[in-house]
Amino acid sequence: MKKKILIVVTALVVCAALVTGGVFGGLYASLSNRLKISNELTELSGEYENVILLIGDGMGPNHMKAGEAVYGRDFEMRTRALMTGEAMTFSRALVGPTDSAASATALSTGVKVDNGEVARHKGENIKSNMELAIEKGMSTGVIAAEGVKGATPAGFSAHANDRNDLDDILETQLVSKIDLFMGGAKEYYDEYKAKIEGAGYKYFTDMKDFDNSADKLWGAFETIETDSAKAVSDTPTLAEISVEAIKYLDEKSGDNGFFLMIEESYIDKMSHNNDMDGMLSHMLAYNETVNAVVDLAEEMGDTLVIATADHETGGLQYNGEAASELNDKMFTKEHHTKANVPYFIYSKLDGVPETLNNTQIAYICRYYINNRPAA
Repeated sequence: MKKKILIVVTALVVCAALVTGGVFGGLYASLSNRLKISNELTELSGEYENVILLIGDGMGPNHMKAGEAVYGRDFEMRTRALMTGEAMTFSRALVGPTDSAASATALSTGVKVDNGEVARHKGENIKSNMELAIEKGMSTGVIAAEGVKGATPAGFSAHANDRNDLDDILETQLVSKIDLFMGGAKEYYDEYKAKIEGAGYKYFTDMKDFDNSADKLWGAFETIETDSAKAVSDTPTLAEISVEAIKYLDEKSGDNGFFLMIEESYIDKMSHNNDMDGMLSHMLAYNETVNAVVDLAEEMGDTLVIATADHETGGLQYNGEAASELNDKMFTKEHHTKANVPYFIYSKLDGVPETLNNTQIAYICRYYINNRPAA
């Protein structure tokens, strides 16, 4: 009897191993095929002097639709775009969705990495578009509502094995030669004021102290206000600091152009918390930021502007409900999902498909960093 039981148990274990191996083998094959998608977009042409990439962390298509229900009309983010589509967000994870570190790395470098890795894979640094822009003599800037220690801004400005290695992130940012950092997290950065200033940055926590003549700027605010009517100089809006950053980088760059990344960080945070009202306030703030940036870019001319998201958060369901019907229960998850996210391009481009791999957004930025008008 014992021998029969042992045979049966052994058979079950073998079957389970075969099934598990088959499942993971299939997942690995699927990932390998997806990773072979080419980043190249052969029909891109023309030149832009400046490149601006905006990222709404956690923003999926239903976040936008819910925001538009409250707004009472389509977002300018949508209506002003010359080209719209959706982007795939998968990382190298065999199962589950991307995290912000991997998605930011994809958007910044054009390379898929494991979740948690920051512009680095298996210990090897990956050149970001920010680093390429610096090599090309462009002025550069990174803005994030949450503060530039977050995974998304770090993916554009730092290298680290893990998004939680905040010391590594700060150290690599301080030697990055990036001209401007701005965002929240004043309490955190106040402790590093001496180190930041030692790296040559003018450190400030009030927009009254924004100095257009400074060689490098590091602004850290107690909070980034979502309501422009409530904003003051030490709690500005994302739109306000973005506009001032663009003016600064444009002046500083001369004829060499600039590359700027701007992140609205809290669409994601509020969606993790299934906080509909909180998410909507930041969704509207992101739209206002995109609108203000496009206004200035059109005034300046010769500027490529792209707005997108790094991933969807919360599995938000929206089926045409009125603003008064929106509620927290419309979130179906408390984490990221694999859903595609929208992208919007506000400058004339050719040869961009409706569905992109997020690494192809990095490729577009890189193409125009490499192809700028002669100074």
